[in-house]
Amino acid sequence: MELQSAVERFARLAASLTDADLERPWTWGDYDEGVRFAFFRTCESLRDLAVRLADERRKAVLPQTQAQHILAQYLSAFNDMEAVVLGVTDEQAVQLPAEGEWPLRTVLRHFVKAEGTFFAITNYALERARANDGRPLALSDEGWEAFWAGDPYKALAESGSFSEILAYYRGLHKRVLEAFAGVSDSELDEPVVFWESQPMPVRFRLHRFESHLRQHTIQMDKALVALGLASGEARRLVRMVYAGLAEVQGLLIGAGQIGVHACADLAAEIDRHTDEIEEILQ
Repeated sequence: MELQSAVERFARLAASLTDADLERPWTWGDYDEGVRFAFFRTCESLRDLAVRLADERRKAVLPQTQAQHILAQYLSAFNDMEAVVLGVTDEQAVQLPAEGEWPLRTVLRHFVKAEGTFFAITNYALERARANDGRPLALSDEGWEAFWAGDPYKALAESGSFSEILAYYRGLHKRVLEAFAGVSDSELDEPVVFWESQPMPVRFRLHRFESHLRQHTIQMDKALVALGLASGEARRLVRMVYAGLAEVQGLLIGAGQIGVHACADLAAEIDRHTDEIEEILQ
């Protein structure tokens, strides 16, 4: 969480930088390539941490399972979506990009609803397999209601702002990662019933979290272009940094205490870079 917070703080500041800001003086060691280089230094540090974490897991005989690898891919898509909508206001999110196109809030609401469905039916399939108690293959209406009892999303979908729905989605995303991090290789073959003509395996359903999110992140990206909010260089660099963060976070799924101190150290380093850029901008 420390590392994520540090990257988010860096990104919020960096996303607003103009091309002229990127040319301002900033040095790191013998490198004096300006503020732009801070993005690459941050990404390099994140990528190196990912390499070290993968090595630590190997040495600890704690390799990523197949499910953890799939979830890491989904996490990468989630971080990319976060980078795309970084700084989008609630007012911008309800503007119509073009005739027949969805506003950003509608896109967000759609994939949150879809992922909530993926979550419920996949969780049920795994519970059914683990219990081995002969319960029906498909999740019942009663089971659906019990799973979502007390969840606030229905009200948010109707009247919540873009930022409120996004905050909810962050929590849902975390729940998905935690719920499925322990899925075994054999459980990936368990059947899940949805709208398709035949049950699909858990493996397919887990991959759908990523692919569906990528599909609609592209839709969001196109909407921002239509609204005249296309990404400049700084925002493209932010996406690169978020990709580096995602690789680290993906390797931490199911890793226990591996990397805790290394993540804290890197968070402190990124905070120092952010402080330096803030001073330069002032």
